[in-house]
Amino acid sequence: MAVFPLIYNPVAGGGKRDMGRDLTAEFRRLGVEVELLRTTGAGDATRLAREAVRAGVARLVAAGGDGTINEVVNGLAGSETELAVIPMGTANVLALELEIPVAPARACELAVKGNSITVDLGLAGERYFILMAGVGFDALVIKNINPALKRTIRRGAFPLSGLKTFFGEKLSLLTINADGRKTHGFFVIASNSRYYGGRFGPTPLASMADGLLDICVLKGRSLPEMIKFWIGALGKGTVDTAVAESFRATGIRVSCEPGVRVPVQTDGEVVAELPVSISVAPAALKICAGGQAWS
Repeated sequence: MAVFPLIYNPVAGGGKRDMGRDLTAEFRRLGVEVELLRTTGAGDATRLAREAVRAGVARLVAAGGDGTINEVVNGLAGSETELAVIPMGTANVLALELEIPVAPARACELAVKGNSITVDLGLAGERYFILMAGVGFDALVIKNINPALKRTIRRGAFPLSGLKTFFGEKLSLLTINADGRKTHGFFVIASNSRYYGGRFGPTPLASMADGLLDICVLKGRSLPEMIKFWIGALGKGTVDTAVAESFRATGIRVSCEPGVRVPVQTDGEVVAELPVSISVAPAALKICAGGQAWS
């Protein structure tokens, strides 16, 4: 009988279920045993993933939200170990992007029977990401979010934190250097994926397999400009060029005025402050994906 290591975050999605027990039962139904590897704090998933790589594990399963998956990715990047994902988080953006079922039973079936594809990763400083890196506004929103409120109302906590951040924080002017071009703005997204916080995003043409990052820069910081930006993102089309600049690049360098502290987030977790270099790591991860688009 096959045995898969399974890294899981017991508090993902509110932590209201015995995730380890439930997933063990699902995998046994499919004729597979799992070795449960429970995370207890930040960095655990990365450490456990690196140990799996050193042990020569062919396929590793990770159950949790996008933050947990990001940690696992940082342990697997550049290795031959394949990643299978059981979405258990608040937004599960990666699952949307790669058409991974959110129903645990179907996700477990894909983890056992699915084929892996090779995708690009992004790299912000020394931190890999699979979805996006954000500098400025969205990183501040994540930094300011109330954890208890997130557990209670889940996705609804993000727009509330966004309003609090917009009216309570001063957005700093950012300088972006990218492949020989220079521009300025107040919010930057470097994306490896089409989706951002759900089935929407300001980079709808992004691909995980083109060796490039899709960059979107919010040029202004007024309320009308911010509203216009997010309406464009929610509309699943390119954001209005009057408020944002969009382009593709292999990498960017983002900086701000000396002495100003501007956070950087990757896949929904604040990981650094400016200045930061963000680049693409082509074909750096093997991952199970669903749907006809990835077959």
